[in-house]
Amino acid sequence: METKQIVDSILETVKQELTKFVEQEGKITSSKEYEFRVNELGRLFSKEVIEGVQGKVPKSRNSKKKF
Repeated sequence: METKQIVDSILETVKQELTKFVEQEGKITSSKEYEFRVNELGRLFSKEVIEGVQGKVPKSRNSKKKF
């Protein structure tokens, strides 16, 4: 896959999730819930970047990579 396609794919996924968050932001009344959602977006972004560049993330962090 080409670099531009990988970046576009990652950004599209994150853009969809960010759009959902912004639409629901006004309905969140708890600061704890707001912080949880922001952290969740950060984890999603990190996961998408890693999967986009490296491939699927293994379920076990002890599993070895096969090239």
